[in-house]
Amino acid sequence: MGMLFNVSGAPVMAGRGLRVLAEPLPAGSAIPAGLFSGPYPSDIGGLSGWWDAGTLAGLLDSNGNPLTAVNNVVSSVLDKSGQGQNLVPYHISADTAPVAALAVPRVNGYLGAVGAPETAIVDYGPSLDPDWGLLHPGLEFGTGAAWTRYFVWTRPNWRQGTYYVDNQPIPLIHTLAGSGATILRADSAEGSNLTLFPGSAGQVVLSASLARRHSHAVIMRNTPGAGVDVWLDGVQVATAVANPLGASALAQVMFFHDGTIQGSAQCWFHEAAAWERALAASEITTLIAAQARWVLGARRGVNLLVMGQSNAAWFINAGGAQALAQGIAWYLGAASYAVTASISGTYLSPSRYSVVSGHPISNSSPPLFPPGVNSGTFLTNPGDGSDPSTWSGGPDFTALTDYLTGSSAVVSAVDENDIAFLVWPWSEQDSTMPYANKALYKGSVLQLLSMTRGLLGRTANNLPLLAWNAIPYETNDGVQMVRESIADLAGDAANNIVTFVRQTADSNPLNASYDPATGLFSGGDPEHRDEPDLLRFGRIGVHAAGQTAIASGLSDSIPAAQLPVIGLPVKGGPEIVHVYRASDTNLILTVSHDAGNDLRVPLQAANGAGFAVMDGGSVAVPGKIITAKAAARIDATHISVTLSEAITSPSSEVLFFYPYGSTQIGRGDAITDNWASVIPPVNWNIGNDLGSAWAVNMPLQATTYPITLSDTAT
Repeated sequence: MGMLFNVSGAPVMAGRGLRVLAEPLPAGSAIPAGLFSGPYPSDIGGLSGWWDAGTLAGLLDSNGNPLTAVNNVVSSVLDKSGQGQNLVPYHISADTAPVAALAVPRVNGYLGAVGAPETAIVDYGPSLDPDWGLLHPGLEFGTGAAWTRYFVWTRPNWRQGTYYVDNQPIPLIHTLAGSGATILRADSAEGSNLTLFPGSAGQVVLSASLARRHSHAVIMRNTPGAGVDVWLDGVQVATAVANPLGASALAQVMFFHDGTIQGSAQCWFHEAAAWERALAASEITTLIAAQARWVLGARRGVNLLVMGQSNAAWFINAGGAQALAQGIAWYLGAASYAVTASISGTYLSPSRYSVVSGHPISNSSPPLFPPGVNSGTFLTNPGDGSDPSTWSGGPDFTALTDYLTGSSAVVSAVDENDIAFLVWPWSEQDSTMPYANKALYKGSVLQLLSMTRGLLGRTANNLPLLAWNAIPYETNDGVQMVRESIADLAGDAANNIVTFVRQTADSNPLNASYDPATGLFSGGDPEHRDEPDLLRFGRIGVHAAGQTAIASGLSDSIPAAQLPVIGLPVKGGPEIVHVYRASDTNLILTVSHDAGNDLRVPLQAANGAGFAVMDGGSVAVPGKIITAKAAARIDATHISVTLSEAITSPSSEVLFFYPYGSTQIGRGDAITDNWASVIPPVNWNIGNDLGSAWAVNMPLQATTYPITLSDTAT
């Protein structure tokens, strides 16, 4: 359930409560076919129609040519039987601006589908057009004819975003014969039945346990004088059902629509086939084997619970949280994704929210937040020196509790069950604490994390936390403290904390003026990150999060065993592992790669942006900070950094930072790897599937702890 609301002056909602996408859907290359080698419906004789949306070869553009790229418009689904009975997109006549049918990748394992995704998200993404279906020019369903029909689909969610019919059953197959009749129907949010010939005296419930999200394959065989036999996912679920239609019911047939306003099933079309005869038992066995190409049964939804203060709100507003959820779903092969979050002030009497501007984790942060209702925090430090593990929740935690639980809860139990991660894009006010408060801050993180997991009935084992590397914010030692603390906590596997973005300083202040040709920025609000950067953080963060999701056993249609061992980011970008003092003004950095194999020095990175040393002193008691004035690539794993003035202390007393404290490197000004140009593993091209903006060079990770200079080269 995506309870996602805008902050003041930044609307993100469109008509009917829809949430607008951050950009148009991307174009890509061919949908991978996977490893299935048959049999196919075409292996059974007498085929009178076969429509396959799993790969691009069966999808045609407006000129009748096969599509060459995913996320392009489908004008028809080719009849691969050679009978010329193509399926065409259907909209009711009242729909004056129909949503385009697209060839969408990675809906069922590595295979794709056809559907009409909206450019906005209601609750769970993807949201599909409530007035879209596919039309067959003439298909027989009469009782007096022998026929066999095969159909495979995916439903990503219950009906959503309609005016009046969200809870009404959805039509999967509907004939226009006579006055019209639905052949196959599924319940929406009000039930779990899959029903044959619904509304007729002889209707039959084929399954009473239909999952909210699912992929299924159905075979229906009509034998005149005997009735209809049905197989669901290879299991016979009905025998000799009386067909209520006339002797002949040859007419146009709609998949996923019944011709009423907003009468779409909002499902993805995968495959269908037809024979004008009753297949023999052996042929049914072959057809069941053919459906092994598809992952069938209940499907997973990925839901993220976002908590934090104003930058968390901007992260949501920018589409970063939605991108993070979508990318995790891509890793898992999940059917849908969502963000659960509410901004303070949205729900009142009682207040219910997960994000509140200006409030840190606890009232320990200066200026000291009083624990009163108007200036509450999530944890209350009683000020008696007690261990944070004994602290109780503050007013903000009460609002979180009421948001998620109890009689006033906004989030339903079924949506809570989908929450796969806690996401904390959250460090601002806490990073104003002195460095000496490090133990207190770490304790407060663990206490709030434990309380939140307990609120959801979870443990560290089954609810990971995604946290980011602290953003630039006001003070230097406090930012360093938070960076080190999160690294420490993430280093203990028992905490199940993952740093999903390991470099946040390569960003601009909110609404800053920016020249992409030079990488220079000016002005803006330095306490908030700019929305384009927050969206990019979400996309970059999917790799660490996705790897964690698979390791946590959350895989859906893509088995964990198919995750490539190499070729995808794991750490979140290349990492500085050694700093050699070549001279008092020149340092040589050794870099360990993640998924890239080379280094890039773009824009202001060449002028040394972000590199600094502390000449003597420590983070707690800072010495002199010397910034860099130049940086250059030496080879694929080494960078030369030139300092603006000479170091005077011994190397053992000099600390290297990237960046130091609240330094802002700037958008496009970080050293990166070359991952965007590295050939991805087969079937794992995220840029192809989700758009080129997802295939980015990964930034050089921030130094969580400073690195002591070495007098030895590597």
